[in-house]
Amino acid sequence: MSDKPLLDIKGLDVSYHLDGDVYAALRDIGLTVTPGEIVGVVGESGCGKSTLSASLLRLLPGNAEIDRGEAWLKGRDMLRLGEEELRRLRGRDIAMIFQDPMQSLNPTFRIGSQMAEAWRSHQARGAKFADFHGEAVKALTSVGIPDAAERMASYPHEFSGGMRQRISIATALLLQPSILVADEPTSALDVTLEAQILELLKQLREDHGTAIVYVSHDLGTVAELCDRVIVMYAGRVVEENDAAALFDNPSHPYTRALIDCIPSRTRRGAALATIPGRVPSLSALPPGCKFAERCTMARGICSEEEPGLVPQAGGGVRCHMFDPAKAEAWRIGDQAPESVAAPPFKVSVKEPEREALIEVRDLRKHFGEATGFVGRLLSVARPPVRAIDGINLTIRRGEVVGLVGESGSGKTTLGEVMLRLQAATSGGITFAGKDLRQIPERDFRRRVQMIFQDPQASLSPRQRVAALLTEPYRIHGIAAEEQQSVDALLAMVGLSADLAAKFPHQLSGGQARRVGIARALALKPDFIVADEPTAGLDVSAASAILNLMRDLQQELGLTFLIITHNINLIAYMAHRIAVMYLGQIVEIGPTEAVFDRPAHPYSASLLSLTSQIDAPERKRGRLLVPGEIPSPRNPPAGCRFHTRCVHASERCRSEAPTLETAGHGHEVACHFWRHIDQEKS
Repeated sequence: MSDKPLLDIKGLDVSYHLDGDVYAALRDIGLTVTPGEIVGVVGESGCGKSTLSASLLRLLPGNAEIDRGEAWLKGRDMLRLGEEELRRLRGRDIAMIFQDPMQSLNPTFRIGSQMAEAWRSHQARGAKFADFHGEAVKALTSVGIPDAAERMASYPHEFSGGMRQRISIATALLLQPSILVADEPTSALDVTLEAQILELLKQLREDHGTAIVYVSHDLGTVAELCDRVIVMYAGRVVEENDAAALFDNPSHPYTRALIDCIPSRTRRGAALATIPGRVPSLSALPPGCKFAERCTMARGICSEEEPGLVPQAGGGVRCHMFDPAKAEAWRIGDQAPESVAAPPFKVSVKEPEREALIEVRDLRKHFGEATGFVGRLLSVARPPVRAIDGINLTIRRGEVVGLVGESGSGKTTLGEVMLRLQAATSGGITFAGKDLRQIPERDFRRRVQMIFQDPQASLSPRQRVAALLTEPYRIHGIAAEEQQSVDALLAMVGLSADLAAKFPHQLSGGQARRVGIARALALKPDFIVADEPTAGLDVSAASAILNLMRDLQQELGLTFLIITHNINLIAYMAHRIAVMYLGQIVEIGPTEAVFDRPAHPYSASLLSLTSQIDAPERKRGRLLVPGEIPSPRNPPAGCRFHTRCVHASERCRSEAPTLETAGHGHEVACHFWRHIDQEKS
């Protein structure tokens, strides 16, 4: 691997112009990438990560302006090239993978046609289509698209999200660019698809020497994938170092805080660190260090003078604390403020009460059983989508149960059926010992609530926060003396009273999530289903939400079902973990037992694929699950996981396993779990 930079960014400044204001999105950015190197770019939303990635290909919006800087790629400054020269450069020398593959795939054209357009746009005149077809099939096959030659005739909507992302990568690779810019390429994928994409990126580096700039808010993924990492804050690089050195021994207080915010099994029972406040407005940046107002170690000089990037072994750090010329001034400055980290929880993780709050027995939810119009004409019966297909689950009062599994497993549907937001096809549910069908819906609604994945979508944009919080009281006719005040509800979730007059669009993602939680708590429910409660949040906002949920659970005795792809969240929060696959629970047990000794091959794979920050965990083996989850409309016979299981036998293909005891409170649905367990010993 050459030490000579392939990409060399120097002194890059970018600003946005909006309504007469100037937003300093990037300031004095320096970045080098050598051939075959993977460089990670991390930081909170609003720190400039996506602006940096768009700047590398000059894909900035019309109100953006590159104020100064250089961007050298193979001896040419991309910032000085004309449009025609730049068009030839994009795709052939530098390509981009977007967060949403549908941004780069046209839904009205077949995959082959779109790849052909990329080929024609960048190949020399006279290139033969026969050459393109062979190269396209080769590229699709290399990223794991089965039957690549036939699938070139398919449309984007005929592929899953993971497959569409692979097609985007294959299209980018068609011209064998020297460098790929990947902007949050796995943020919308579940853990198995994310792992497949990350392994694919590593393989591209190994096979083609492709360099990668990997932009992400997922620090665990960056720790495992990247060679080097730059940390951005308020449009500036605040730390740069080798990945191992940065995560094992971070220097900048911001980097340390980001890492300390991440939930994990090792932090179970303790409060996560949080970062107070938010990233400052880029139109009114404070003087001095831009992080000073949120830093627990700031001194007087930090608010007066902006630090430079101090060189360190392997990189640099933008902090007065590490500048020898400022060391004395930093030491004799004002005393550092007291830490704002959340206090330890009053109660550690403990065994919940034994009383069952909600019980599910042989629950089924099937969709689309009626034959469509075309099917009726052709007399073709269409099988139903078996979203839930025989679930048995008991959740005890005061318990936190985590429900994990790939997209399409039926997790959200199960939560909605348990709350009577969807009608069950068959099976039974009891709540507090009573058949759910016998409980008046109005009474049941007071005792259960849901925290939705998208908080903005669940809050009416036409109502102020105060009206949103008191709406449950109006709906249920709660007497005034039984109501909690708006200020009390906001205080319960750590929000100030002045937010009561704001509309949802005026809230940050973390604030909107807290308002949703406060609204769910207004009626003092017994049971809450939280669907991806931290999805889309920065690590600091996510850690604050988890601290809040954990604290409220301990103080109010709440019972939670947490649905998530984030297994680190479950390792931190849950008493028990249930693993769901294709409409069925394949393993359930105490969190410690399942993590220490997963009995089902699917569970073992999910746990091994979870990205980790801790050094020992970063080096562990990963058990990739081949292929993708089958259609719930036509699930495989026998064990539904057998089509992807390395341990599958003829028995697995014909006989469906049932849950059996694998330990105290630990159950697994696998014919050969004992044999697999012995192999681990």
